Amino acid sequence: MNFLEITIYRIILKSYLYLEETGRQNSFERFPYLRVLTERLTEAHLEAWQRDAGPEACRYYELLSRLCGEEEELDSGILYNVLDLCLAAAYVPEFAAYLNYYTGNIVTIQLASELDGITHSSYNDIMRRLQKLQKVCTVDWNKNPLPYASIEIDNALLSYLTGSNSLFPKLYSDRVEYFEHSLTLHPLFIRQNFAVEGAAWLSDTGHFHANILHLKGSGGKRFLARHTACLMKKDLLLVHMPKCKCLFESDAEADSFWNRLVHAAYLKNAVVCLHGITTPLLQQIQTTASDFLTQTVLPFVEADLPVILCTDAEVHVSPGDCFHVHQIALREPSRGEREAMFCGFSKLYQLPLDCADCSVRYQLSASEIADAVSRWRSTSQDSPGDFAVICKEILYEGQAELLGQLLYPSIQFEDLKLPLQTKKTLEQICCSASEGYRIFEEWNLKRQYPYGRAVTVLLYGPPGTGKTMTAHAMAKELGTALYQIDLSHVLDKYIGETEKHLEQIFAFAQKAKPVLFFDEADSLFGKRGEVTDGKDRYANMEVSYILQRIEQFDGIVILATNLYNNIDKAFLRRMKYVLKYQSPDAAMRRSIWEDCLPPELPREELDIDYLSKQFDFTGGIIKNVVYAACVMAIHDRRKLCMEHVLSAVRAEYEKLERPVTREMWGKYGELMAITD
Repeated sequence: MNFLEITIYRIILKSYLYLEETGRQNSFERFPYLRVLTERLTEAHLEAWQRDAGPEACRYYELLSRLCGEEEELDSGILYNVLDLCLAAAYVPEFAAYLNYYTGNIVTIQLASELDGITHSSYNDIMRRLQKLQKVCTVDWNKNPLPYASIEIDNALLSYLTGSNSLFPKLYSDRVEYFEHSLTLHPLFIRQNFAVEGAAWLSDTGHFHANILHLKGSGGKRFLARHTACLMKKDLLLVHMPKCKCLFESDAEADSFWNRLVHAAYLKNAVVCLHGITTPLLQQIQTTASDFLTQTVLPFVEADLPVILCTDAEVHVSPGDCFHVHQIALREPSRGEREAMFCGFSKLYQLPLDCADCSVRYQLSASEIADAVSRWRSTSQDSPGDFAVICKEILYEGQAELLGQLLYPSIQFEDLKLPLQTKKTLEQICCSASEGYRIFEEWNLKRQYPYGRAVTVLLYGPPGTGKTMTAHAMAKELGTALYQIDLSHVLDKYIGETEKHLEQIFAFAQKAKPVLFFDEADSLFGKRGEVTDGKDRYANMEVSYILQRIEQFDGIVILATNLYNNIDKAFLRRMKYVLKYQSPDAAMRRSIWEDCLPPELPREELDIDYLSKQFDFTGGIIKNVVYAACVMAIHDRRKLCMEHVLSAVRAEYEKLERPVTREMWGKYGELMAITD
């Protein structure tokens, strides 16, 4: 017989002798199987049981030693009896029926006490013993009086005592992850001191049941929790709270789940990490942070288990009489910290990454960087370009409600028809955006520029001169998306709503770093006027808010307008670059015409020199003319010819309300006279 079998047979025999002494003779007559079990016991078995130092015995005595602590021997005997009775009732159903038949209960603290001749205990003694037992047993606290509260054990304890871990995963399903501290973790590339600080705090309990470590903020909290547990040389139970929210709707299911989890954590002497705690989650389960602590965290604390809470930045946890809380705030990683993480993963997995460039382009949290590396390693890893795509996917995840369009332009600088000096300035602007970290950090200009690091560009000039095309080309050059703001969704007649929308835009842009593009910017960045009523005052407040938000931003913002004089001067002062776009001259118009007529286009000989000199069109108008002429050619089932182009020119003049005369056609006057 093994150690646990002898323990069970021994407590069955002890219960039988107790019933004999209290006048319940021949109690085994109704339960003959129990007599068979106890008759297997011999003096040799009992002597071997006392000397047993095997794994089951070691776990049994270690557990009872932890439960009893430094309590007096009287308490130790009672706790031993309770545990033995629970084991016997769980393993031998006939014994549970036997106790219920003769005592009216199964396992109670009263029965365990009477087995050792103790018929009465004070209320405080009973409470103390039950509180110890609930660390590994389920106690029916609703029973009155408490000495007769039923006590049961679950599969976690049976699994622990038998040395089997096979039952533990069944406790967790998809809600809980079990982490063994002996497993190899890659290093903490940043914030190693936080793990040391957290481990020291959780290990120093003082006069409290247990300490609570509150990791607050974004990125890397669970990984930090793992490292903290490893430093403590303890395993970790990670509970995903969003998947547990249904438990708050069912008291019975919740009690069962948390009880089993407390028992498993105590038996494993593990640290408990509750993660995914956010303000929206607390609102969904209709509770406050204080009530959440009482309902969810207190059972672990009362079981002397250290707890790590991982919350978003908005959740505030206040220490109470039972809670000893230490907070570590995890801010968004700095550019240098992001570079350290990219470098760490690059060396760890031999990844060909430009770490400095990644740290600037991808403002990811610690956990998001780890996720990006994991996704890339699970794919073919063809090129760093694949890694860039993954990083962008992570940045833009959860951004379904954008106040505009997120575009991935294909237009390049070579496609722009602009003066050489303007192109050179645009290249310098892109350089200032991509190399900003070198200017501010490596060259140490950050002290002189604590704010106002945004690369702000104002493009102004007539319609069709290439302002929007320039914004697309700059995004392409920087290798990022273009966030083209839809001002119809931003501007709102209700007070405060416009600022909300702008905050949403800048918060997303601060993280994802797209190029922010405000077209027709004069409607949003217009001049502040004299305050004559409340409406004017709030309109001026909106402008002031935008000025402040641009000061705090460190990305790239492009404003485009046809009405330069309508832009508020305060905005102009904050523009690092102001570029004037003019209508193209004849040489540039010729280049635009040629670009708009690709070789694949079936056409007759077109007089490009005439078209570029005769009509002072902008690039946008030329594109409209070519498109309209192509439609005419298809309709006529002919190749594109001068007649089609000139007819499209006339339509454009009429659209622009310009006068159409025979003289304007020059040498093609007779041709156009025929078409009239």
